[in-house]
Amino acid sequence: MLLELPLWGILGISRLTTMQSMCWILLTITATAVAQRETLSFDFAWRYTLGSVYNRQCGVITKDYDIGQGGSAITANSYGECCDACAKDTSCVAWDWATDTHTCWLKDNMDGNVSKSNRYTGTIPPPAGTPPAALPGYNADNWTQVDAPHDMLLDQPVEFANKQAQANIARSNGAYRKRFSLPTEWQGKALWIYFQAIYHVATVFVNGHLVTKHDNGYTSFAVRLDDVPNLVYGGGENILLVVVDASFGSEWWYPGGGLFRHQQLVATHPVHLHPDRAWAHGVVASANIVQRVSPSQGHLATSVSAVLEATVVNWQTSSASAVVRATVLDNTSTVVATVTSNAVSISAGGKAVVTQTATINNVELWSVPRPYLYTVEFAVLLNDMVVDNQSVSTGFRKVDFDADRGMFVNNQHVKVRGMCDHSNLGGVGAAVPDRVNLYRVQLLRNVGVNAWRMAHNPPVAVRLDYMDALGMLALDENREFGGAKQQGGTSNETSWEQLQDMADLVLRDRSHPSIMAWSFCNEVGCDNETAAASFRNITYQTDGTRPVTQNHHGTKLSTQFLDIQGFSHKHGNDFDEFHQLYPHKPTMATECCSCFSQRGEDADLTPADKTAANASRPGLFYNNLIQECTASQVNTTDSRDYVSGTFVWSGFDYMGEAQGWPQIIKCRGTIADVAGFPKETGAWFKAWWLANISTSDAGRPNLPQDDTVYIVESWQPPVNGSNRTIHVYSNLPMIELRLNGNSQGTQAMPFFGMVTFTVPYQPGELLAVGYDSAGTAVANSTRYSPGSGYALQLSLDAPSPTTGTGSRLVLDGEDTAMVRCTIVDSQGHTIPSATHNVTFSILSGPGRVIGTHNGDPASHVVASSLTRPAYHGLVRAFVRTTTVAIGSQSSRLRLSEVDLDHDSVTKVDTSATPSVDAIVLQATVPSLQLSTTLTIETSVDVDDLAGAVARRVI
Repeated sequence: MLLELPLWGILGISRLTTMQSMCWILLTITATAVAQRETLSFDFAWRYTLGSVYNRQCGVITKDYDIGQGGSAITANSYGECCDACAKDTSCVAWDWATDTHTCWLKDNMDGNVSKSNRYTGTIPPPAGTPPAALPGYNADNWTQVDAPHDMLLDQPVEFANKQAQANIARSNGAYRKRFSLPTEWQGKALWIYFQAIYHVATVFVNGHLVTKHDNGYTSFAVRLDDVPNLVYGGGENILLVVVDASFGSEWWYPGGGLFRHQQLVATHPVHLHPDRAWAHGVVASANIVQRVSPSQGHLATSVSAVLEATVVNWQTSSASAVVRATVLDNTSTVVATVTSNAVSISAGGKAVVTQTATINNVELWSVPRPYLYTVEFAVLLNDMVVDNQSVSTGFRKVDFDADRGMFVNNQHVKVRGMCDHSNLGGVGAAVPDRVNLYRVQLLRNVGVNAWRMAHNPPVAVRLDYMDALGMLALDENREFGGAKQQGGTSNETSWEQLQDMADLVLRDRSHPSIMAWSFCNEVGCDNETAAASFRNITYQTDGTRPVTQNHHGTKLSTQFLDIQGFSHKHGNDFDEFHQLYPHKPTMATECCSCFSQRGEDADLTPADKTAANASRPGLFYNNLIQECTASQVNTTDSRDYVSGTFVWSGFDYMGEAQGWPQIIKCRGTIADVAGFPKETGAWFKAWWLANISTSDAGRPNLPQDDTVYIVESWQPPVNGSNRTIHVYSNLPMIELRLNGNSQGTQAMPFFGMVTFTVPYQPGELLAVGYDSAGTAVANSTRYSPGSGYALQLSLDAPSPTTGTGSRLVLDGEDTAMVRCTIVDSQGHTIPSATHNVTFSILSGPGRVIGTHNGDPASHVVASSLTRPAYHGLVRAFVRTTTVAIGSQSSRLRLSEVDLDHDSVTKVDTSATPSVDAIVLQATVPSLQLSTTLTIETSVDVDDLAGAVARRVI
């Protein structure tokens, strides 16, 4: 029997495990004790290859003919090379090659056969049968050893001929192969492999048997193992092959490919909780909400009706009588409610939905400034014995949208101050490590951002976990909508399958208190407006507690089925006209702001014209001054009380959708570049979305009320003339600029604005001082001219207490550090013009450098390269741990037992007392004969995991 189950993110294991940042620890949950659920990370010990694993051969080749349509074009030196490319592309069934241009068309159908001169053409049957690599005995020694999460496309060369939408990195297909064993004592248990997502189309084989095919690259699914024929227990070899077709997609940005999220192996009782159906939420009545003096103290509900729902599955060959118990615990692990269902009869192979309610008194509510979380432990009992259980993290809150006044959380007004973002980052591609995602959440939050839109696809689960813990609202978004035609290409899914994708998204994520609304689609991807009704219906059926929206204003055909009308890049009059026409429909700027910038490129040192800028230095398109562009567009909706808020496009620069060669990065990030280095506009947001917002505002992150001053430009000689133009961001009313102690004038800071000074250049110190309304200097910012000499500085952006991402790297084989390398002068000041090559290496300890980047949108260095030039003095390295030492010895022994190649990339320490060694990273600049080291402290304490860190921040 083949089985495919959509999973609720990590909830197939435990939401607590997710909050511990995907720790692989073997989860053994004991109760009155019959069987225990065991969960192992399945991220380690894979081998992968790029290209087709099917033995597809070029057949008859015809001259002066053209067969087929659709697909994509590449450059090939011969018709044989073109045919070989088609054979390796699992979506290609026909090809033709032009003798004059050497263009090779790889086509996904055989329609339209015509005579055409100067062409060679042919067909290749689509992949069929079982690939040899799926069978035991296949020699995969020449495949690359990797651990997941892994982006299989990332290490390909950047080439002009590839599509700029995908960062000039070729789309392709590939396969992952894993050898694993199953303990003897697991016979008779329910077994499945949980895939958090695989991009794009995944075909899964176990021991040569086709088990499932999953067409969506962002939704979670499970593969049942215990009913696979010829499954081997007791130490014998089983073979898992995942064939991945990432050669196509509907994205117009870089989506990555392969096992770019996490995998787990689960063993439990045949009567168990369905992995995606444990759901906890609360009904909070307005009359029961008690406001405390300050939002940072949170809100109290005198009573909440908690709705606790679970689906129990029976994989036994006979019926079962099951009881479901749900226990609610507060954040001190104190039990606040327990409910137990009546016995439910479940037929063999069947399932039952059990919904219970519990009245909880004096409930701490979840909010932006105080995101209080509860844990719900679901247990399945047979004959009074617990046979399976699962934990869900949730929060209780009341969210309302009003057409005239915007959004309210727990009866308090909250203005959405949000960002949109894709899920990729330079150096790691689409396989963004968990702690790096924590860094991203914290970087946004620390400039006042209180909401994040998951554009334009279901996110990795830990992003939502961190947002739950840190009080950041989420707009959760579906990928494909309304049929074959999509915004960035053609979908391979039917309309029904797209509806199932929406259901999978909701079922996986609906316990997250951070999610304020569901979004169906994006911009012209919403053009089939007739689909809005069915998407709303499926969302209401699977949740029904949140409003629905889309990032597109179409016509009444879709508007009537939206609870909130979303707008993308619209003007103030568009909002006003809609509000007059639909006075009872809430509105939101679900996407705004078309402003391009590059970190470190001072406006007075950069040609204003894009073409001239690129001519002066290839890859230079934009400067770093977008305050006026950003402020004018943000204020459009910030200033309208009836608009619920704004999602700025975007928080981070991202791979793909660049605006011309040689750039391969979209420079629309306002808070950080593609390497995660802060950009200048982030300081403007910090001034007006954080420092200027009162702590009495229920939408303000719970951060200190500190004033801010920020000089935008570096302090280096002008290109022309003797003056520099300097801009300062601040929330303070008066700004003074001093050069080497001498005042250059004082200016009043306009609301939502900046101040500008013209300063004759001279080397030394440039100081901006901010004064409060009483005339007291309360904050400042400093820039220094580059001095003599060179030196290297290494520091951690994550884990780092400064960024709210912890203090130690955990030895779980997956935790990843973000290292900052800065080229400085002899006084320790950053040299903004430094572009020297920096090389990273591990001198000692359980770590490896998995990627580098510098934030330069025109950097074409392969992500895994250990050498990268500095961009405005900065280079980033990502260091991943290479040892599994966390957890009990028995859990580590189990992992080494199951993963037959367990020491291939990451070593499993099975000793009773594992070593906890620091990682020593070295950075060198050979051209300057510079070298320095950084010691990265490690830990085997679960409290150092990224999820645990997130929960402790507030």
